[in-house]
Amino acid sequence: MHDVIALWHADHVNFAKLLNLLEDQLERFHAGDSPEYELMLDVMHYMTHYPDVLHHPKEDLVFAKIKERARSARPTIDELTEQHARLRESGRELVHDLDAIVNGSITSRELIEAAARAYVMNFRNHMRVEETEILPLAATVLRGKDWKAVEAAIRHIQDPLFGAKTEERYVALRQHIATQARLRD
Repeated sequence: MHDVIALWHADHVNFAKLLNLLEDQLERFHAGDSPEYELMLDVMHYMTHYPDVLHHPKEDLVFAKIKERARSARPTIDELTEQHARLRESGRELVHDLDAIVNGSITSRELIEAAARAYVMNFRNHMRVEETEILPLAATVLRGKDWKAVEAAIRHIQDPLFGAKTEERYVALRQHIATQARLRD
């Protein structure tokens, strides 16, 4: 069932767009300008509410199936599973810090910049390994019944930002992404 792999890849493309947007704000940060903290918070809210709630748990189920069929992949899969937990925790911390700034708290710019840059770098590296090693392996070692079991185990949730209907919280973020896309074309 390659639909899961296609969705997995599409999610990664969308996550990369958000990481690019976050990096753009970090560049403003680094240059001493004021970033759009609310935009950064919206990005991180999404990253902690869609990837951490649906995308990564589904990957973890796929990882478990791969480990059953490809023993040599176990160390990589164990590391990726641990990275899911670390990304979830660092994402939550970043949401907390950005929320504090948006609500008027004074927080060290350097602390936020360092945490956000580490998050972006770790997330990009994580996706790179999944795209280059795990997705191709999943396509070759998993069977139809494996994909059906993964789909049955986790209820599908419509992507609140990139899905057919954007949740109200993410409307401004989606418009910003569309504007950035037009500027880059």
